[in-house]
Amino acid sequence: MGRMEVSEVIAQEALKPDSRLARAPVQKRGQQRVEAILDAAESVFGEMGVEAGTTNAIAERAGASVGSLYHFFANKDAILLALAERYAETIRGVLQRERRIEEPWVPLDELFRGMIATFSQLDEAHPGYMAVCRATDSASGGKSPVSLRTEAHMQGMVQELLEQRCPGIPVAEAQVHAVLSVVTVHSALDHIMSVPEPVRPDLRAALVEMMVRYFTPIEAQYPRVLTG
Repeated sequence: MGRMEVSEVIAQEALKPDSRLARAPVQKRGQQRVEAILDAAESVFGEMGVEAGTTNAIAERAGASVGSLYHFFANKDAILLALAERYAETIRGVLQRERRIEEPWVPLDELFRGMIATFSQLDEAHPGYMAVCRATDSASGGKSPVSLRTEAHMQGMVQELLEQRCPGIPVAEAQVHAVLSVVTVHSALDHIMSVPEPVRPDLRAALVEMMVRYFTPIEAQYPRVLTG
């Protein structure tokens, strides 16, 4: 089974979320109001946590009425899902840029250092991210459909990078390495964000070293042919 097929299977198996926008914005002004509500929700959840963060607090932070909030979102769960989707889109964009597929021979330490630094900056810039992920996963009794789709997409992108860097690597093997690397980095960064700030740089550096040590023998097993 090819890379895209695996990602599609995982995505199809993830049930679509029940909570949606009560009314999708059709004008630019409406979209701006939705983004303002999501920005406020992110701030509220980051400060208070998901349980304590209410729609009233979100509306107040957004400078909107509760009625205006409910015009676009059916309930708090719908806001959580919309935030999770927005985070997922941002993360996919970051990986698309940072994996540097157009220059696949960049040294591993440089590649992972750039990826992990960018993801860390993203986590720090969005303090509500992990809280939202945990809440949506918890509500799903495991990983949420958003999490599953995001992981599948990221794994496919990492697998493509592996196939570029390690010509001849079997598809099944590339899939395994892609899954492990995405899960490992995500879990490690989740933990790093929970420890005191002074400890984080050392943990990030250790994570980079760990990923380099993991992928170095894989690249040695499937070396690229240099031409010149």
